Amino acid sequence: MVTGKLTAVAQPLEAIKEPPLAVLRDYWRDTARGRPCVPSSELRPEKFAAALEHTAIVERLEQPRRGHRIRLCGADMENRDFGILRGAFIEDAQPPWYRDHLVSEITGALARARPLYQHVDAEIDKRSFSFARLLLPLTSGGGACDMLLVATVRPSDSVVSAIRARLALA
Repeated sequence: MVTGKLTAVAQPLEAIKEPPLAVLRDYWRDTARGRPCVPSSELRPEKFAAALEHTAIVERLEQPRRGHRIRLCGADMENRDFGILRGAFIEDAQPPWYRDHLVSEITGALARARPLYQHVDAEIDKRSFSFARLLLPLTSGGGACDMLLVATVRPSDSVVSAIRARLALA
């Protein structure tokens, strides 16, 4: 069993240093034009192409089952070992500590319905690393926030690659 802990700390949007996240923040602000959520129908991926590999769209569903489904998932976001891939539900992610963190952060971001930039400290099997995460509110029908554009950027893939290699052997 893989052990771990994730701790997310909110940061000001102006503190974003990662170029893909800055592109997304600026695109979202320009598209939102003061609205709390951007309608998903207004997303133009070509306008944030430099960040696509780092992005996912997560939607809250009631049917066919209640939960948070990953609609789209960029190559850098996908993590098959933990169950993070297009069409999967966050509630099915493994291990439990990872799932619980994701459900808590996604649920909270949907309820707040405002952009959220986080610094996340991770410890997985006694290996530490950090990454940056941006959660941007979307709406599928022009009303309440029921979707998020989520992006993460890791400063280095070396620790993550080592963890994935260990999972492949488990």
